[in-house]
Amino acid sequence: MTDDSVPLAAPPPPPPPPPPPRNLRRILRVVGWNLLFILAGLLLIGTAGEAYFRLIGRFGNVFTDLGSDPAYWRFEPGVGLLRPPHEELTLSNGMEYWTVQRANSLGFLDREPIDPVHAEESCHISIIGDSFVEAREVPLSDKLQVRLEEIAAREAPHLDVTTSAFGIQRTGQVNQLPFYDRYARRMSPDMVVLVFVPNDLGDNSTERYALAPGYVPERLPYGQAALDEDGNIRWLPPAIDFSDAVFTRAYESRNSWRGLAIYRFARSSYFMRWLGIKTKLISINDWVYQWFLPSEDDWKRYREHSLLRESAAMNVDVDMRQVAQRDEWGFTSWGLEQFKRRADHDGAALMILAVYDVGGQWNQMYELLRHTAESLGIQVVSQHDYIVGQGGRIEDAHWETDDHWTPAGHQWAADAIWEHIEKEWRGQCPQVDPLQDVEVDWTYLDGLPDEDRRDYAFYEFNELSRFWDRFHTHDGEAQVQAFPEFDLEGYRSVYESVTSSNPIMRSDWDVHLYDEGLTYVKEPCTADDVDNSFFLHVFREDKSGTIAGRQSIVLENLDFHFGIRGVSFEGLCMVSADLPDYDVASIRTGQFIRSANSSAKVWSAHYSLVLPEIVEFYRKLQQSGREPDIRSGFDVYVADNRLMYAKSSCNSNDRDLSFFLHVIPADANQLPAGREESGFDNLDFELMQRGGMHDGDCFASVDLPEYDIASIRTGQFVRGEGNVWEARIEFGE
Repeated sequence: MTDDSVPLAAPPPPPPPPPPPRNLRRILRVVGWNLLFILAGLLLIGTAGEAYFRLIGRFGNVFTDLGSDPAYWRFEPGVGLLRPPHEELTLSNGMEYWTVQRANSLGFLDREPIDPVHAEESCHISIIGDSFVEAREVPLSDKLQVRLEEIAAREAPHLDVTTSAFGIQRTGQVNQLPFYDRYARRMSPDMVVLVFVPNDLGDNSTERYALAPGYVPERLPYGQAALDEDGNIRWLPPAIDFSDAVFTRAYESRNSWRGLAIYRFARSSYFMRWLGIKTKLISINDWVYQWFLPSEDDWKRYREHSLLRESAAMNVDVDMRQVAQRDEWGFTSWGLEQFKRRADHDGAALMILAVYDVGGQWNQMYELLRHTAESLGIQVVSQHDYIVGQGGRIEDAHWETDDHWTPAGHQWAADAIWEHIEKEWRGQCPQVDPLQDVEVDWTYLDGLPDEDRRDYAFYEFNELSRFWDRFHTHDGEAQVQAFPEFDLEGYRSVYESVTSSNPIMRSDWDVHLYDEGLTYVKEPCTADDVDNSFFLHVFREDKSGTIAGRQSIVLENLDFHFGIRGVSFEGLCMVSADLPDYDVASIRTGQFIRSANSSAKVWSAHYSLVLPEIVEFYRKLQQSGREPDIRSGFDVYVADNRLMYAKSSCNSNDRDLSFFLHVIPADANQLPAGREESGFDNLDFELMQRGGMHDGDCFASVDLPEYDIASIRTGQFVRGEGNVWEARIEFGE
């Protein structure tokens, strides 16, 4: 049977889908362009914002951190990380504060340290703390110690209150013990104020301190407390190689490349950092610092190095954060006790200022602090309670996006301390008898264990090598600073040049003044003459902006060692030092012997650079036949809007007494701020800052204020005893 059937045809392909509706195409096109415009707009806004904040910002997006910016720190053996002396530091959050500050010669953000001799004679208050005392967020004029001096000068000028501040961020009382031992103690303080903040508890605990950055607990950048085998607390000095003992960087081990990119972007973008702070959508702590938190691997390694190893060996499931808090109050109490021992030993009153966020009465942290401190005989003042008692707002004491003090916070802190002084000491300088039998374990280098002593020796060797390379030629010949000659003929030329005229000072060394600085010469000299350090304190001629009555302490410390700048040849010794570029009023210089506990002067001298002009002015007054306006301990003339003091054949007693000078304006509104209650302008001074001795006579000259003067009261006084002489000048129409 044949198949005559026709084969079936293949099914036709399915028809193509219908084109999308014209409306949908239009919508997609519009959305695409809008997204492009939005992205372009955001990019434009971001670029414009970045450019704006870079252009109008007072300076860059400053970010300083203990571990990430080593340029902002130097390691001081036995103390820890301090600021590099005279280093300029900047800080800003891009919104509320922009500060530029310079560290003093000790490495703290305060004025140059006061002369220990003057500090001992005055009523001196040393303030010790962390970043609240360092106060990078406000200019120097707004800081607690300066505000406290202003209050004292206004309320009790007779006390001659001086202050010094020793503050470094992220330190607690245990870490701060060397601040007192090494620096504050030299000032012979009558009162020591410890500024206590909540994070001091964690900083006082070795475990908690090491936790966040990932340090090995036994090798930290500041001294810490630790338990020995007998369960007693002992002090561990800082380790110079602390940075080599940090666990892996968190952002390298924990986070992905995205996290690292975000971290770097957050640090580099001015606009995004401002946006994060302003909108509160991102905070500095969450966005930037989170990348420094320890990784899980670090937590495990940390357990192995911590004091919790015994618990870990027992397979105890331990929460590191909770267990690390166990010794916070114990170590804090020990640190406070150590400060109390030091204060009792040296005869200083001790108080604690609890900052606003510690709280006040009925607050758990404050009450625990008060109970702990009072059990040790330390009084506590609550800044929180003071602000509330004055009707102020706690929010005004700190920045909106930063917990540190605003200028108002510093002012309230100073007011609270002064109120305590008035209440406890009735407005007088604290008087505490020293108890020399109190046992104190000082934190000097002499107490370092052998390992740290080797670290210090290595550090000292590097420092001396650096100085040697800087001040010596390749063949080892020392260079005379400020002179180009380095050979023997050059030394002779310099010597003949400076000795061609009489020295301005004669003491153990002859001191010569030239255009750029000082040259010290001694012949013959011995090894003992050059083995001591030189102190050189320079007083500015322009003291504008300083507190009335405090002009005498405005100095710059330019101390140096002979081995760094000096040369010895042909039986004589010579050393030179440059003077600053600003106008210098006077110079105090000499030599001292430094020891672990103190320093002692070998010789000292003081010279006023304005003295020749003062003497010439006085001679002209004499030649004109002018009679003095006052005849008393000194002859006093009023001429050319200044007072001229002169005394023939004066002695050391005349020179060493302080002068008081009170100017009463015709219009009380002309008084400087803070002087309204006293009713006079206080221009007290020391003879050597305003004049000096010449050919056995004493001279001083003081410029009078520009406003109309009603009367002047002046004389000399002995602190704590009264006036030696006084006189008054009335100004008529």
